Amino acid sequence: MTIPPSPGNPSSASAAASASQSHLDAKRLRGLIITSFSASVAFTAMYSTQPILPQIGAEFRVSPAQAGLTILAVTFALAFASLGAGRIADVIGTRRMMLISGTVLSVCSVAVPLAPTFASLVALRAAQGLAVPGITVAGLAYLHNVLPASWRGRVSGFYIAANTLGGLVGRLGVGLTVESLGWREGLGLVAGWVILGTLLLAAAPASQRRTAASEPAARGARPPSLALIIRRLWWAPLIGGTVFFPFLTVFSYSPFRLENAPFNLNPTVTSLIYLVYLLGAVASPIAGNVSDRVGRRPTIQVSLVIAAIGLACTLIEALPLTMLGLALVCVGSLMAHVVANAAVSEMANPLGARARATALSLYTLGFYVGGGLGSFVPGLALVLFGWNGVVALCALVAAGAFLCSLATPAHPDRTGYVEPTATAG
Repeated sequence: MTIPPSPGNPSSASAAASASQSHLDAKRLRGLIITSFSASVAFTAMYSTQPILPQIGAEFRVSPAQAGLTILAVTFALAFASLGAGRIADVIGTRRMMLISGTVLSVCSVAVPLAPTFASLVALRAAQGLAVPGITVAGLAYLHNVLPASWRGRVSGFYIAANTLGGLVGRLGVGLTVESLGWREGLGLVAGWVILGTLLLAAAPASQRRTAASEPAARGARPPSLALIIRRLWWAPLIGGTVFFPFLTVFSYSPFRLENAPFNLNPTVTSLIYLVYLLGAVASPIAGNVSDRVGRRPTIQVSLVIAAIGLACTLIEALPLTMLGLALVCVGSLMAHVVANAAVSEMANPLGARARATALSLYTLGFYVGGGLGSFVPGLALVLFGWNGVVALCALVAAGAFLCSLATPAHPDRTGYVEPTATAG
């Protein structure tokens, strides 16, 4: 016989609450899909210049490393804005933060293809980067707060898979149209996609419904101090940066390698390398699901080994093996990224729901600092040492990621669910 929960029976109320958080109802599923898509368009904008670095370099007469500044600008701006975006989202609500940031990103995305000089292009890319974390960090924090803890790895996987597809839309859409339309017109198409994502977000449900008992706590709660969060999650920016560096490096500088000897591919064919992102999008939810069962640390470490094997394959001057290597780098890096996100969220759980956006922003800070360095420093290695120098640098950083993974939780937390608060608004 089931005993209904009552105010005088806290244990039964707790059991009922746990049961209510064990599945995804229609409203939660709709929120997951809309939030993930709206965040994915931010990645469409972020990486839209990656396949056209040679064309940007040619038009503005800058070197490969300088052309890479269009990636470094957006990633560094995103990195240093992420911590502030996380703190603001914890105060004003994640959905509101996403709407404001989406509007700003839309305006900047319209201006980017109109940039008259290289300096103005880099500045506008930086402005895009400032807006992105208000969408991406806030979106993941929102989902982790309103969805079941037992789904955290899977939700991270689905969210990052959607973001991966968003990045693919930007890379592939601009890359495939650069010869027929030009790189500026391709970036104009990206701007339209960003506007669509923001409009859809405006139509999303406002928040998860709160119980009357939780409302006073939600109104009176304050986020934990930044110092407390940093003490608990000092490793988050380190693993974020070391996971992303090799990934962004390989896919930023592969066009320079593939469009020259011994491959001599044209830009349209070269842009097809980004189709391997589809494999990463499939692997991401699988990695999250596996880590929910076997633990975060071992899943991250296996993922890094896969990426390292891929780096080695790219050294072989045979196109099929090079493509296999790119696929393995993509799959391994994105799997590690998914599980590291879930690990950070999990370790923040004892601090409460109003710490989660800040905790995830710490990871994001390191992630995009590493990505920014990966879009610029390896360009110098490419000029000085060729592709072998690029791979050696990536391998060294990947080894650092493996060491950082030792600080992540070895086993998933199956019970530590934090009730939704105003953070989910």
